Amino acid sequence: MAFKIDNDGNMSMIQGDSGLITIRGLNPNKNFSVYFCIKDKNRKTIGNELVVNSNNQSYVVFRLTGNFTDLLTVKKSEPFAIYYYGIKICDEENQREDTLTIGTSEFGSLNTITVYPKKAEGI
Repeated sequence: MAFKIDNDGNMSMIQGDSGLITIRGLNPNKNFSVYFCIKDKNRKTIGNELVVNSNNQSYVVFRLTGNFTDLLTVKKSEPFAIYYYGIKICDEENQREDTLTIGTSEFGSLNTITVYPKKAEGI
């Protein structure tokens, strides 16, 4: 399993691994644009925001490539690095945007990505 996601929506992964993140519970009567963004501790965006359309489905899947997660670096002097992610659901037809709170009911809480260093380079 490339990514582990706990009940609070926090992820763990190894730098450079690829995987899928599925967001469920969307209204299938709408075609949403769903955005996924990773930021570092200084709120700097890592890579580009990813966007997928729901195409009137109740879920979307983000495909994170090894090249994308390779941008999540871990200092040689540290055992892991912490990043943060956010997901926004956009209904362009009604000009409405909602940021998801995943796994917690606390408004303003941050979902983390704990990144462990690469163990092998691979392809």
